[in-house]
Amino acid sequence: MKTTYSDEQYELAYPPGIEHHWWSAARNELIAKLLREKCADCNFLEVGCGKGVAVLGLRKEGRNVRGVELANVQPLSGVEQWVDSGVDACDLALETRLTYEGLLLLDVIEHLPDPEAFLNSLLKSFPNVSFVFVTVPAGQELWSNYDQFAGHHRRYSLDMLESLGATLGWTLDRAEYFFRLSYFPMRLMTMLGINRQLKMVAPGTALRPLHRLVCAISRLEQTLLPRYVRGSSAYALYKVRAEVET
Repeated sequence: MKTTYSDEQYELAYPPGIEHHWWSAARNELIAKLLREKCADCNFLEVGCGKGVAVLGLRKEGRNVRGVELANVQPLSGVEQWVDSGVDACDLALETRLTYEGLLLLDVIEHLPDPEAFLNSLLKSFPNVSFVFVTVPAGQELWSNYDQFAGHHRRYSLDMLESLGATLGWTLDRAEYFFRLSYFPMRLMTMLGINRQLKMVAPGTALRPLHRLVCAISRLEQTLLPRYVRGSSAYALYKVRAEVET
């Protein structure tokens, strides 16, 4: 079953400059903060990294992250040396797989019909991994034409993320919604039957300060609002081996 993006999907989702979009920047900041708190010096591999938007952002934040992408796509400029494109993560050399202590699956598992089987198989290929961090689109009530176009199977709740970990025998260290500001307009659109725009628009130079402002607001809401307040995305950090200490 095909789980990688088509050329059209990549073109729409990753226009040049998309790393400056508030959504990408805010997600990277959130992930970098959590990784710094839980395992500052760990080596992380992002599985299903696309063109390397998160790899680029997280490395700029000082995190030790590389990426691997099953589709044969050209990584973003400046991140080519940190991304293995056209490669299955489980086919990386064993000596390479042994160097990783954490895995990142950032907006990946919603594309899989059986994420439990995939994650269980993936972990077997990375015997030194102690942490798995996932982000997902949240709120089935936000389901739209974009989810269909992107090949999503579901949108998640915190309960679903907890159940996923329990099925795999993993310990849920932390889970939380994020992007609360976008939840309400997206909910209104679904209630009114308004389709979402499929093409991501990267901000030009003039609009980048505005996107940085929205990114700062997203960072503030993450600090001030309780974890269970609905957002359009969610994350979960799992401890996947009992001997892990935090």
